[in-house]
Amino acid sequence: MNKIKYIILGFASLILFTGCLEDYQELNTNPELLGTVDPRSAFTGATENWNNSQRHHLTGKYSGVMQIMQYIVNGGGGSEGTYVNPNNNSRPSPYTPYYSDYFGQIGLRLRYLVEVVIPLNPEAERYQDVAAISNILEAYQAWLMFDVYGAAPYTEGLKLSSEGIATPRYDLYQSDLNGDPMYKVFDAKIKENIAILQNSNENQYNLDKNDFFYGGDVTNWIRFANTLRIKMAQRVEEADNAFYNSIITEALAHSGGIISNLEQSAIYHHPNEHNNNTDDMQALTTDYVATRALVNFLKEYDDPRLPILVRRNGFGYGNNNTTNDDTFGLLEEYYDNYEMDFSRYLDRYIGNSANPDSSSVIGYNNAYYTIPYVDDEGVDQTMTIRNNSQIESRFFVKNGGKVSNTLGVREKEDQDKYDVSQEEITLFTPLITYSETCFMMAEIALKQGNAMGGKDALTWFRDGIRASMTQYQEWAENMGVPSAMNQNSDNYDPITNNDIDTYLARQEFQTVTLEKIISQQWVNLFMRPEEAWATWKRTGLPAFKQVPEPVNGVAFFEEINSGGDQLFIPRRNVLPTPNTANIDNYNAAVDALVADPNYGSAVNRTEGRIWWDKP
Repeated sequence: MNKIKYIILGFASLILFTGCLEDYQELNTNPELLGTVDPRSAFTGATENWNNSQRHHLTGKYSGVMQIMQYIVNGGGGSEGTYVNPNNNSRPSPYTPYYSDYFGQIGLRLRYLVEVVIPLNPEAERYQDVAAISNILEAYQAWLMFDVYGAAPYTEGLKLSSEGIATPRYDLYQSDLNGDPMYKVFDAKIKENIAILQNSNENQYNLDKNDFFYGGDVTNWIRFANTLRIKMAQRVEEADNAFYNSIITEALAHSGGIISNLEQSAIYHHPNEHNNNTDDMQALTTDYVATRALVNFLKEYDDPRLPILVRRNGFGYGNNNTTNDDTFGLLEEYYDNYEMDFSRYLDRYIGNSANPDSSSVIGYNNAYYTIPYVDDEGVDQTMTIRNNSQIESRFFVKNGGKVSNTLGVREKEDQDKYDVSQEEITLFTPLITYSETCFMMAEIALKQGNAMGGKDALTWFRDGIRASMTQYQEWAENMGVPSAMNQNSDNYDPITNNDIDTYLARQEFQTVTLEKIISQQWVNLFMRPEEAWATWKRTGLPAFKQVPEPVNGVAFFEEINSGGDQLFIPRRNVLPTPNTANIDNYNAAVDALVADPNYGSAVNRTEGRIWWDKP
């Protein structure tokens, strides 16, 4: 298995970047490598550490989608380089792993599993469920790739050995090489494989522990696939409304159902160890802080997720860190009027501005406030107190990162009190959760003006809030977040049913609007900021506001400017350049993309839009 694993893993770089084809040819012709691996083990290898298999998968998330969706911002303030500035040709491409992971691992290995490994297995008929689940996941990953890049060599890609295609042509999101819309191709593939899973029988081999998503539960895979069809259709609501409506109706009528409770959520549980302790993993703690937009929304409505998602600043005791508490003790001792002098920071939950034009303002230009004082010996001294709140990094790194050359002693919770055994923590990536499904359905029901999937918009909306809060409490317990699970925590404040009831009893949440739905979805997608980005592109929500103060249950992003120039959130990724052998096909794809005026005049103009993203 290891030999196959490493040959396959290298294929993307061989085909797409170096042009060396011999190793993949070997993989498909050497009989010693074929039919010798259990398809279930091949499935595990193909999906291993789903879209989170390398350190840069997380660091790219921090520097890209988590910032443009205003969950976090650099501790020194907002950066112009994060956004598009048409006046100086700044064109960032937010990192997403979908293209490289499709051709380097997920799509490559899943297609090889379905097209080679299973057909050559003596018991091929007993692996049809494995093939169906693999096809669903392959279509899902390919769709994610097209969703942000707009084009890829899909139809002819990965067909060197089977059809001798060494220079594959590119399909577009809106049209494959045969003229069929890719989103319909993916939907049809998922629908076809749902039918196969529905006909499953006891003779089929079950993935069981080889499945790090659902543990081999076929009924949950059917629910996931039906929900995925709805999610994919919702993307093209403005671009192909007839298709959108037809898929919503069909998927909701399907006997297999959709994701209907938290236990049915699609979540990948990682076996990886790369982000246990390494330096760059805890950048969330050393380099970034929470934004005003996020903190203001959570704080305004006494959201019980606040102490779970955000850490308190240092302007007070109870930091889960004795060094920070000692520093605040100095402030109390030497500043009799500290409550008046530093009243701005005493709220304890303080977000930083995402607006680059605020980065020169004290309080927004450094996560730490340096304060002078004269000690009892008459010597001039300074103290530094964290004035902005960090987000809780334990959702992304075990123990928030515990070993580092850069991590300061005050930048994490006390290790002796709050570290949890690394072996007891399982990192995870949500694909589609029940809470996300609720907000998707709330939006659909609101626009339809009647109940959909058995509930009206308000019920879906409120159920989504409850599910999100319950979900984050459970996740926080699993990840060792002190405020959620450690009674010795200075701010132990787990989310209870009573907390959720109190929140839902607020006047703001007795009615539902699109703005309210997307505001809650934004918070809910904290662990999946790539989907928050897609939701923002699709709806334009949260909207921008000079000071991101929420109103009537609606969140706002902070306006972003640099030197008075309005900045923009990038809307797509730059299509990767292939090896020189395939550059003509790449250039033809780029020509087709820029023919759409909404895409932009060049491939690097990331303020442009993928075909589905309509103005």
